[in-house]
Order: sequence, then C-alpha cells, then structure tokens
Amino acid sequence: MGKIKDIKNFVLNIIKIIKLIFETAPFLVAKLIFCNIMMGIVVSINVYLWKRLVDSVAQSLTIGDIKFSIFWLLCIGGCAGVTNFLTRLGIYYREIVQEYVNRNITEKLMGKIDELNMECFDDPEMYDTIEKVSNESVARCMSILIMLVSLVQYFTTFIGVVTVIVSLNKSVALLACLVMIPIFYVSINIAYKQYKIYVSRVQKMRMVDYLIGLCLEYDNIKELKIYNALTYLKKKILNIYNEYIDEDKHYKRKFLIEFTVTDFGHTVCSLGVRIFILYESFLKKKTIGDFTMYISALDNMENSINSLMDAISSLYTDNLYIESLLALLNMESTLKDGKREFLIDEFSTIEFRNVWFRYPNNENYVLKGISLKLEKGKVYALLGLNGSGKTTLVKLLMRLYDPEKGNIFLDGVDIKEYSLQSLYRNIGVVFQDFVKYPLTVNENVGIGNIAYMNNMEYIKKAIAIAGADKFIQNLPRGYQTILEKEWDEGSELSGGQWQKIAIARAVLKKASILVLDEPSAALDPEAEFEIFQKMKVLMKGKMSILITHRFSNTDIVDYIFMMENGKIIECGTHQDLMKAKNKYYSLYKLQAEAYNDSI
Repeated sequence: MGKIKDIKNFVLNIIKIIKLIFETAPFLVAKLIFCNIMMGIVVSINVYLWKRLVDSVAQSLTIGDIKFSIFWLLCIGGCAGVTNFLTRLGIYYREIVQEYVNRNITEKLMGKIDELNMECFDDPEMYDTIEKVSNESVARCMSILIMLVSLVQYFTTFIGVVTVIVSLNKSVALLACLVMIPIFYVSINIAYKQYKIYVSRVQKMRMVDYLIGLCLEYDNIKELKIYNALTYLKKKILNIYNEYIDEDKHYKRKFLIEFTVTDFGHTVCSLGVRIFILYESFLKKKTIGDFTMYISALDNMENSINSLMDAISSLYTDNLYIESLLALLNMESTLKDGKREFLIDEFSTIEFRNVWFRYPNNENYVLKGISLKLEKGKVYALLGLNGSGKTTLVKLLMRLYDPEKGNIFLDGVDIKEYSLQSLYRNIGVVFQDFVKYPLTVNENVGIGNIAYMNNMEYIKKAIAIAGADKFIQNLPRGYQTILEKEWDEGSELSGGQWQKIAIARAVLKKASILVLDEPSAALDPEAEFEIFQKMKVLMKGKMSILITHRFSNTDIVDYIFMMENGKIIECGTHQDLMKAKNKYYSLYKLQAEAYNDSI
C-alpha cells in the first residue's frame, strides 16, 4: 500500500512540475519535444540505411558497381547531418527554456516568501527547505523536463528498432528488455540512498555556506583578523567536509560493488542475446546487411531501454529533491488575511486586551496578560531591559504574529479583520536590526515607499529629516552610490549613517503609525539630539511608539510603559513614574548617575 502511495505521489509531483514548466514557455517546450521525436525517428531510419549500405556493398563486390553504395552512404551522411542539427536545435531550446524556468521559479519563491508570515520562519526546518530549493529546484525542474523529453525520444527509438527485431524473433525483443531490469532496480535503490544522505547533511552544509559567507563579508573581516577567528572557522568547515568525504568513500564503495555485479550480469546476458541473433540469422539465411541491421537494432534497443530506465531513475531522483519546492509552494500562511481596509482617517486607538504570546516551539510566554490602550497623536515609550518583551509586543501590533490568547483591537474592531497589506501600508518602522540593502542610496530609502521610489523630491526630504543629506553629498556618486563595499563603486557607511538611512526609509512611508526600535542606538549624542528634535515634528499627528532602554529619550514621549519578564509593571508619564519611585525611578537614576560619572 505504501509503495502504491509513493508511485501516486511521484506521478502527481511530475505532473505538477510539467504544468509549471509548460506555463513558463509552452511553445518552446513543444518545439523541444518535437526535436526529440524527430531524433528518435532518425535513429530507426539510420538502422535501415546501414542495412541497405552493407547489402549494396556486398552486391557491388559481385557486379563491380558502387554507385548504389555511394547513394546509401550519402543518405547515412544526410541522417547524421539532420541528427546534428536537431541536437543543436534541442540544446538551444533547452537553454532558453531553462532561463524562463529559472525566472518563473524565482518569482514563485519570492512571492511565497512574501506571502508567508513570520511564524513560518521561526522553524529551522524552513531554512533547510529553502536551502534545498535554492540549491536544487531550477536544476531539478530542468532535469525533469530533459528526462521527459528524452523519454519521448527513447520511446520513439525503441518502437522503431523493436519492430525490426520482432521481424526476426519476438523472443529476442523480450529477452533484451528483461536483462535491463536488474540495472534499473539497482539505480533506483542507489538514487534513494543518495537522497537520504543529502537530506541528512542539509543543515550542516547550510552552516558551512553561512560560515563561508560570514567570512567574506566586509564588516566581519576586521574582527575575524583581530581574533584570528578564521583559523578556527576554517578548521570547523574542513572538519565537516572531511567527515562527509569519509562517509562518501564508504557509500560509494558499496555502490561500486552493486553496479559492478549488475553490469557483469547484463554483459553476459547481452552477449547471449547476440549469439541467439547470429543463430537465428544463420537458420533463416539472412543477408550480412540483415544481420548488421539486427545487431544495430539490438544495440539501439538496449541503448533506448537503458536510457529509458536511466530517465525514469533520474525522474525518481529529481522527484525526491523537487518535493521540497512543491512543499514550499504549497505552504500557507498561518495568519488569516482580513477583508476590512485600514483607513488613516478612521483610525484613533489600538487596544491590547489580556494578550499572551510565545514563539513557536517555545514553552515560555514572552508576553503575559498585556493590556494597554494607545491613542493616535500621542508618543509612547516601551522601556525595559533586553528580553522584557518590548519588540515582541510591537510585532503583534504590526500583526507579524497573532496572540495565542487575548485580542488586539483597532477602534474596537479585532485587528484580524483588517487586510494585512492595508495594515502594513500604514505602519512605518525602524527595526534595531534593519536591512542594509546592497542598492543605491535612493533605492535604500525608496524601498520604504515603492510608490515614491523615483520621486527624488520626496526621497531628499526624507533624507534631510533623518539628517543623512550631508554625508550623502560626499559619496562618490551621491544618491546613485551603491551601499556596501562588496560591489563595484560601492561605499561603506558607518553604523550611525546606516541608521539615518533606515530612519529616512520610515519617514518616506508617510504612515499613521510610527515604530522606532532603538532608533539612536548607533548615533553619537549630537546626532541623537538632532534626530529627536526632527522626530518631534515627524511624530506630530501620528501614533508613535519608541522602543528604548535609554531613559534620556523619554522627554519626547507622552506616556511610558515599563516592561519586565513579558509584563507591564508600570505605566504613566515621566513625572508620574518618578513620583512613584519604583522600577522606572531606580533605573532612571542609575542611568543618570552613570552618565554624570562619565562626564
């Protein structure tokens, strides 16, 4: 029952891949199939032409005239020319189709990553799947296409040559098919074992790729040199390679023995079939041309059967790898999209009611019974030590995750009823670990609001508000300078400069909700003061949330939530919390004293 299910899944997967490839470039694929059908027909014609050539040569020796032999030789040459042309044409179509498939799969993969919610990416297995898809999907899809097209060619050849052999003896054709079965079985078995080995190594090889990439990043080189970390990392990488080399030696020795035994058995059986053909030809008084045709037909039949079985074996192997791509494309977001549009003019409050949350595969709650209310037009601060739950709370507000218990409301309406895209359009955010895109300055900022990507007036205004205009003027190509040193004519920015780019990105969003996660973490005191003065203007009329552990930043906020171990332990204005003389008061004093001592 299990094998029947496996076969069914195999066929369904192949059909899905065929559909994916055909929708990419249907006419090119059809032309590729036609080329291979014609090549299969030409092989059968060539077998017959060789028979006629051999017979005409034998006849020429008797009558002393070689013009018929020359004619058949020219026909064989013509066949060879047609075969070469069809082969080159097939390669051309295949390479163009591959480019289309590459583009199509990349588009689907990027679309799926955009569609899936954050929770999907909290699972390490997700990254193993992405690694397998990135490394194998295009090559395996093309391999499936090539094998399927080749199957058509091999089957066409098989039908043609088997007709020739059957005219001599039906048993010969049957025997030639039977002797190929052991090789096919061994090939399938070894392909499955190799896939299992590959799957067992994915996570470690992903680590190797990550470490190599880490060693090549410009920002990391200085630390790697000072700590001499490259020596340790190189040893760690080489140990993994050495482990797999030793394993491969063991496995490949076993595979070699299995193939050698089956190849020997096939050679003996194939020789027996040829002796049988010789015997039959002798009994039936066939010509030398007939005998040559039968042997040539047998060779082509064995080759076509062998190729058919290799193609099926390759399809089986490719199917094992392609399951990761199909699984990823079939994944669905665990966040259900709402239908209600989030409109700026109608929005006034966000409320958390007894919200509990923990990350997937984690037993401990990160947020515990959070209840709070935020109003449009006010600036809020989320304060607390690292791990207190500040950033997680904001992730739920942005609906990157849903609460496990409790609800979040926008003006009394559950946030789940709003469409995700309309929510995201109205939230501007500067994450602590913001993305450094290897793009131009204007693209790095413009990505905050794609509609303004080519509007330099708005981009320059956003950059000026973030205080990034001065250093951008000194870059080699100004706003067209590619950021990151790894690229031609690229420039490296300091941490503070990058932070200003990230702030400009959020400014350009023109969102009604602004979230700033440690926005001044990499800024010097002068730049920090300048940024916060400009942010006072930027925050006007918006709901702004400042995540910070710097208590000096609280002078621009209207209300403070103090968090600890996933709970809100205090809330109020700065004056209220200082009067209460609890946790906020003691931490504020501690930071103030540390600052005074450093002066």
